[in-house]
Amino acid sequence: MSLDMDPFWSGRRLLIGVSGGIAAYKTAALVSALAQQGAEIKVVLTKAAEHFISPLTFATLSRQPAFTDAAFWQATRGRPLHIELGEWAEALLIAPLSANTLGKLAHGLADNLLTNVILASRCPVAVAPAMNTQMWKAEKVAENWQRLQQDPRFWALPTASGRLACDAVGEGRMLEPEALQEYVRALLWTGGKKDWQGKRVLVTAGGTREPIDAVRFIGNPASGRMGVALAVAAACRG
Repeated sequence: MSLDMDPFWSGRRLLIGVSGGIAAYKTAALVSALAQQGAEIKVVLTKAAEHFISPLTFATLSRQPAFTDAAFWQATRGRPLHIELGEWAEALLIAPLSANTLGKLAHGLADNLLTNVILASRCPVAVAPAMNTQMWKAEKVAENWQRLQQDPRFWALPTASGRLACDAVGEGRMLEPEALQEYVRALLWTGGKKDWQGKRVLVTAGGTREPIDAVRFIGNPASGRMGVALAVAAACRG
């Protein structure tokens, strides 16, 4: 990720939920990058997530406490923790989203800190799935994925294809940190509204050549990066 400072992120309040999955290491990279940009990041881990990555890792990278179910059930604060976190967040990102947490969200269940925070908040929620290909293609998982998308609060992010941690090759990989950052930017910019939904956008990218004759031309060495960025931004906004 680029270390160039982007004023857009300064003071932004993002709550990141981490459920059980090896892709949590990508979330750590995202938290580190956003914190360095000046964003305020708080992380909530499920019990399963703690088997893959420690709360201390996220607390160190975010410069904020990382919360687990222990903080929820043993809370001694003046206000319920899930209410406080839900009201604090401008946006929520769940990455990785496991099949288990997907099922809970799709049916409105709340049996841990993360799911209670989601129900107690009003901000938009981006969800980035990560699981084995066969799990991702399972009928019940597909039903829950479609059901979740019927709620306008949730932004369903796509999965990527490639080699998975189980050595299988296929769909189910979580997006890379750079892609997650672009989706979160769009989420914060629009307040959760896919304001370009239904629009059809054609973007040209790369260098251009204007022929002078059969041999010579006037051109430029453009890389196409701006065109790609515009296409990604449009896709992120619906």
